[in-house]
Amino acid sequence: MTDGGDAYKTGVAFSLIVNAAFYLALANSNPGYVEEDEKAQAAEFLSVQRNVASLNAPGGDVESGAGGGGGGTTRPAGGRASSSRDLLGPSYIDSSNAEILTREIPTYGEDDGGDDDGDDDTPMPVGQNCKHCDAWQGLRTKHCHDCGRCVRKFDHHCFWVGSCVGEKNHARFTSYLATETACVIWALHISGTGLRYHDTFGELFAKNAGPLFLCVFLFFFALFVGSLLGFHAYLIVTGQSTWEVSSGRDKVSYLRGVPKNVYPFSLGPVKNVMRTCCEPPPPRYEMRPMKWYRAESKRETIWENRYWVCC
Repeated sequence: MTDGGDAYKTGVAFSLIVNAAFYLALANSNPGYVEEDEKAQAAEFLSVQRNVASLNAPGGDVESGAGGGGGGTTRPAGGRASSSRDLLGPSYIDSSNAEILTREIPTYGEDDGGDDDGDDDTPMPVGQNCKHCDAWQGLRTKHCHDCGRCVRKFDHHCFWVGSCVGEKNHARFTSYLATETACVIWALHISGTGLRYHDTFGELFAKNAGPLFLCVFLFFFALFVGSLLGFHAYLIVTGQSTWEVSSGRDKVSYLRGVPKNVYPFSLGPVKNVMRTCCEPPPPRYEMRPMKWYRAESKRETIWENRYWVCC
């Protein structure tokens, strides 16, 4: 059926082995299941955020500081708390809380700049307990009914590999799609070498039926897998997930109200790729105040944005 020699056979065997290796690596990977101890960490983080929100609220004196001191903690004169370290004091900072304090706790209540919209003072969502497995669902976490567990940065459940795709194996899934696409294109090329020209239509079809059928099938399969690869490359570059895009921002609670031309979890194309492919997952995903997204929406247009300016 084909006119390939030893080079073709070697190429096919090598591509199939590489593709099978990526498949096994993906099928046996952890997509980012929520561990049992994360619920306690989330409760501690929420407690810190409540203290921050109390200090930012009007008349924001609280009865006792988070550091466990006897006296009250007074809101700074500037009206905003700068970070969790300033709020909690030295007595709170120990090795058990080091992970939480590595990132600044977002503050609510007042904001600098932007438009004066009525709902700008509403705190951004943090998370909730899953109603199915009682695990802690931080931002971007979703319960998978097929796996029976919650997955951080849930993308989708892939029936092809029998596992979920999430924050820890999205890069592996995309790599598998890349090798699968290369495999199918290579097979399409090999099938094309089996096509032969004949004088009559009947003879042409009779002698080329097998290679022609394979070419048509592999062409549409390559189109499907290649489109899927391009879509997931787009998701990685923009810092999104299939679930967030397919569900729509009005149906995802933490994306409701975010302008469509703003990607709330994006760090920029290069950093998004590095975060997905090379770096460990972040301890948690956080969102900025809605006022910041509205201001960013006015800057992020096709003609003018942080990467280029036309005209």
